[in-house]
Amino acid sequence: MKFALSTLKSYPALAMIAVLFTAFSLMSPYFLASGNIEAIMGANAVVMIAAVGMTVVFLAGGIDLSISTVISVSAVVSGQVMAATGSVPAGVIAALIAGLAFGALNGVLIGYFRLTPFITTMATQLIARGLAFVLSAGIAVKGTPYWMLDFGFMLWLGIPAVMIIAILATAVSGFAISSTTWGRHVMLVGSNEEAARYSGIDVRFTTFSVYLFSGLMGGLAGFISIANLGNAIPGVGDTLLLIIIGAVVLGGTGMTGGEGSVGRTVLGVAILAILTNGLNLIGIPFYDQLIIQGVLIFLGTWMAMKLGTRRGV
Repeated sequence: MKFALSTLKSYPALAMIAVLFTAFSLMSPYFLASGNIEAIMGANAVVMIAAVGMTVVFLAGGIDLSISTVISVSAVVSGQVMAATGSVPAGVIAALIAGLAFGALNGVLIGYFRLTPFITTMATQLIARGLAFVLSAGIAVKGTPYWMLDFGFMLWLGIPAVMIIAILATAVSGFAISSTTWGRHVMLVGSNEEAARYSGIDVRFTTFSVYLFSGLMGGLAGFISIANLGNAIPGVGDTLLLIIIGAVVLGGTGMTGGEGSVGRTVLGVAILAILTNGLNLIGIPFYDQLIIQGVLIFLGTWMAMKLGTRRGV
């Protein structure tokens, strides 16, 4: 009992998930249906991957406003390569390279030229969005290989294949942050950049690396979005930025750096995924859903701050 209470105090997002899960189970007979659970997981694979990338940036004390449109341009580039070659592996590589290119651009400008992360990533957000629409002429890229279309509906061990990819990416990222020297450097830079510099950490390279990582996750998310939608959509990431940030914040990762984890972000993604699905099932209009989501993010942030203060975090 004490362990359960301690866990809930440490991870308030778990309490939110339990409340939402119970409430929607009672309000809709369809919520617990296996098909609906599969739909929730499949629909949120892209958000989970991108949110992991944003988490690592937050942990280093930065922000990446471009990740949503990096998803879009990576999807377009990947879709065009697959349409031209018929090769899914080539599409994966193209998406990752596109994401890494924007990540490297952000990383160089912020890490080495010391530009402000907010303004810099806002600029690259616009560049990525414009490039996605220029390359695609503003329409969906056709010619996705049939295997890619099938992949979007595949189940592995009863779990959508796209979510399995998201889980693997999350697990590797979580290990990198919690158990490697690089992860410790990221946390220290986010906690106290001056202390990190005096400790001999290459702050510029560490900053560069987190944006490179975010770009990589954006590229992977762009590729997965094609499996979800069947085609590469130039505006696929346009509405995802606030959802990605909301998931990270709801999970309990601070925007000031050095506090949080990839695991917490998974909980934040789960909260928004369950909330959106449940509200749709009970017939709540879209704009009313936005109000509820906003209130929930306020609540989650407040709870995380209160509990963090009590723990002396």
